[in-house]
Amino acid sequence: ILLLDEPTNHLDLRATEWLEEYLDRYKGTVLAISHDRWFLDRVVRRVIEIHDGKAEFYAGNYSFYVEEKERRYEERRKQYEKEQAKIEQLQEAADKLHLWAFMGADKLHKRAFSMEKRIERLRKTDKPRKERRLEVRFGEREFHGDEVLTLKDLKKSFGDRVLFDHVDLEVVGGERIALLGDNGTGKSTLLKLILGEEAPDSGKIRMGPTVKIGYLPQIVHFDRPDRNLVDTMLYAQNCSTQEARDRLAAFNFRGEDVFKPVSALSGGEQSRLRLCMLMDEKINLLILDEPTNHLDLDSREWIEEAVADYGGNLLFVSHDRYFIHQFATRIWMLEDGKITDFDGTFEEYRAWREKKLPPPPQKQEAAAPKKEKPRRTGGTKLLEKEVAAAEREVTRAEERMYDLTQEIEAASSDYLKLTELYEQREALEEEIAHLYAVWERLSAELE
Repeated sequence: ILLLDEPTNHLDLRATEWLEEYLDRYKGTVLAISHDRWFLDRVVRRVIEIHDGKAEFYAGNYSFYVEEKERRYEERRKQYEKEQAKIEQLQEAADKLHLWAFMGADKLHKRAFSMEKRIERLRKTDKPRKERRLEVRFGEREFHGDEVLTLKDLKKSFGDRVLFDHVDLEVVGGERIALLGDNGTGKSTLLKLILGEEAPDSGKIRMGPTVKIGYLPQIVHFDRPDRNLVDTMLYAQNCSTQEARDRLAAFNFRGEDVFKPVSALSGGEQSRLRLCMLMDEKINLLILDEPTNHLDLDSREWIEEAVADYGGNLLFVSHDRYFIHQFATRIWMLEDGKITDFDGTFEEYRAWREKKLPPPPQKQEAAAPKKEKPRRTGGTKLLEKEVAAAEREVTRAEERMYDLTQEIEAASSDYLKLTELYEQREALEEEIAHLYAVWERLSAELE
């Protein structure tokens, strides 16, 4: 049994792909906690989600889990709405029966109480809820001109170790670039050179005159981690206390959480706080260094939505293949001290690389897919018609009961007439009770 806790979190692409191939061949049991969706798709055959202290089981990989979770949510939502509509309908019917009973038709009380017991039995589905999404976007600054960034004959080394040399690259408006490579090749160093945090050994970096950078580092650092979240926002941003709390709330920092010191936050929460501060700035070049590394799945999906809405230039380092696949329109592969510049998506780049490599050994044939269970064929349409017919019969009987009640009131001084009317009412009570029983039975079958 292998127990793996975020196994790909600090692995580069090459190591992650090796691990996936190893686990594919592994004959034992693997239990993995991971937020790497590509890894989950390739490795797992079953998903267990822990939510609100309960375990939900999904018999498939991550992609299956996403679709099945949405299907279950929709099923629960429809079931809940259906139950609420049925409860409302039954309650209305029970109220009518109580009314007829109070007007003299005592036998209908029993049927009304029976309905109210059924209403209580129906209240079994809690209203389904979805996780609240973060509804925010990166601020964008208007960009003028084509030139964003130019790297000319760039070189950087540490001691005798040369990270890269003779790097010539040019970035124009609207590009989304993924900077890839193994750990230790110098990806984060190249970002620091672009940001001016490090100086190159030789060569030049020229930035467009209207470029404003927004940067999310791999390891988030705050100058005063002893400050709470509200004070951190107040000192860093030009805003009021209420504006700070509103912005924090948009990033799911609510209630007493906003008075925690920054040092008490997890790595993922610190990244979320830095993003909260970053999104208020007007930027047109967004640089992200492993943006999803410490985030849970909900937060990863949220940042992807925010990046998808962002219209400026994007340069990012990531080993999250879902993220790369979604956003990269250009690939910079840093290896052996050089950068391979590929104009295309991640899938196109992989296909191009595979053509250059020798063909991999043949894999064993995948297990035959499970046969789908035959779908039930039900007479739902016929039942719906029968329920509607039963409802019409009940309505007609209730109208006759109303007319009969009016006649009884009008004939209060005529003993013979009253005797006849009371007999009719007794028969009608029996009929109404029978019609409601039929309606209830058919409704239950339809449910």
